[in-house]
Amino acid sequence: MKDSKAKKVLDSIIINTKKLYYIDTRQKKSGYFFIYIPFKHYCVILGILSVIFLASLYHKYSIFKNLQQGLSFEAIVVNHYPKTPTKKGNFSENFKLQDSSGNVFYATYKGRFKNIIGKKVRVYGKIYKCSFLQFLKSCRIYNSTISLVSVSDPKKILTNFIKNQHESSFSSNLYNALFFAETLAKPVRDASVALGLAHLIAISGFHLSALLIMFFAIISPFYFIFHKFYCYRNAYYDLGFLGLIFAFFYLLLIDFEPSFLRAFIMSCAYFLILLSGLRIFSFLNLFLCVFLAVAFNPSLLFHIGFLLSVSGVFFIFLFVRHIQPLLNSKNLARKIIYGILLFDIIIFLQMMPVVHFFFPYFSLYQLVSIPLSIVFFALFPLLVFLHLIGKGNIFDSIIESCIAHNFFLSEVSTPLWLLLIYIIFSLLGIRYKVLYFITIIFSLLFYIYNCFVFFDSMKNAQI
Repeated sequence: MKDSKAKKVLDSIIINTKKLYYIDTRQKKSGYFFIYIPFKHYCVILGILSVIFLASLYHKYSIFKNLQQGLSFEAIVVNHYPKTPTKKGNFSENFKLQDSSGNVFYATYKGRFKNIIGKKVRVYGKIYKCSFLQFLKSCRIYNSTISLVSVSDPKKILTNFIKNQHESSFSSNLYNALFFAETLAKPVRDASVALGLAHLIAISGFHLSALLIMFFAIISPFYFIFHKFYCYRNAYYDLGFLGLIFAFFYLLLIDFEPSFLRAFIMSCAYFLILLSGLRIFSFLNLFLCVFLAVAFNPSLLFHIGFLLSVSGVFFIFLFVRHIQPLLNSKNLARKIIYGILLFDIIIFLQMMPVVHFFFPYFSLYQLVSIPLSIVFFALFPLLVFLHLIGKGNIFDSIIESCIAHNFFLSEVSTPLWLLLIYIIFSLLGIRYKVLYFITIIFSLLFYIYNCFVFFDSMKNAQI
C-alpha cells in the first residue's frame, strides 16, 4: 500500500516537472525527415563562404601591409610575464596581445608592470621578417609603444568579483579561466595539463551546453506563466531563441573565444534546422559550420583551441553514428554504461593522438578527466551558484594542493605523418565502420604506449 502511494507521488512529481520544463511531445514536431540537397546548392553555399573567406583574407592582408610600415591599433592584453633580467639589471616583460580582428602579436616592453591581463591598450609598432602565413598565426612587434585605454569593462567587474572570493591568485585565475576565458597562469596550466583538464577549463561546447541547461532551468518556470496566456506558442522554439540570445551576449563577454564561437555557430545551425523541421546529416553540418567560422576569421585555422574543439565534436559524431545501436537498449543500467562511461572513455582515447601533436605531455593522472567530464554538467552550475552567493572558495584547498603538487610528466609527440594517417582513417570512418573501430584500437594502443614511456621515464628519473 505504501509502495503504491509512493509511486503515485513520484508519478505526480514527474508529470508536474514535465509540464514545468516542457518535456512534452506536444511541443515537438510530429516527425522529421531526411532531405537530399542538390549538389549545386552546396556549391552555392561553398561559393558564398569562399567569397567571404577571400574578403576576410584581404582584410587581414591590408592590416599586414600597414603593420610593415607602422600602425597604431587597440588590443586586449591576453598575457604578460617578466623576462629574465639582463646583466645590467634592466627589467622587461613579454606581452601577448590580440586585436579586434583576432590577430595575435607578441611584444617586449621595458620596466615592470602591474597585472593588466584582460585590459584594453593602444599599441604602436612595426613587424619585420614575418610572412603573411606567419602573420595569420602570430607576429612579433618591434619599435613598439603601449598605453592603457580607459574603458568601462563589465568583464573586469565580474572577474574582480570572482577574484575577491579567493585568497590564492591561482584559484581565482582558474575560475576566471573557467567562466570568462582568462589566460591560465603557468602553475595552473601545468596542473591542468598533468590532470588532463585543459578541455574542461578552456571554454567550449561543454560550457555552452552547461550554460544553456542552467538558463533553461531558470527561465522555464517563468515562461510557463507566459505560456498560459499564449498557449499557441511553441515553447521549444521560444526558449531555444532566448537561449541563443543569452549565449551570444556571453560570447561578446568572452571576446569571441574561438572554441566557444564554433559551438555557438553549430547551436545556431541546429536551431534553424529544428525550426524548419528538417534533419540534415550531422557531419555536413559540422563541416559547413567550421567553414563558416573560418570564412569570417582565417586565423582560426591556426588556433589550437579551435582545432581541438572541432576534433572533439567530430569524434562525438562518429561515436553517435557507429555506436548508437548500443544506446538503444531497454536496460537502463546498460544505457547509462554505454551512453556515459563508454562515451567519455572513447572520446578521451581518440583525442589523444591529436592532442599529443600539439602538447606531448602525458600523466596517468589524466584519467581523472573522465569522471570529471561525466559530472561536469552538475559541477559547473554548482560552481557558478557558489560564486553568486559568495562561497566560491569552498574548493580552494583542493585546487591549491593540486597546483602545488609536483606531477611527473612523460613526453610523446605524435609525428605529422602518423597524425595525417589517423585523420584520413577517421574521415573514412564516417563511411566505413570497420575503419572507425580501427582508429579506436589505434588510440588505445597509443595510450598504452604512453603508459610504457611514462613508467620507463619515471624509472630512469629515480635512478
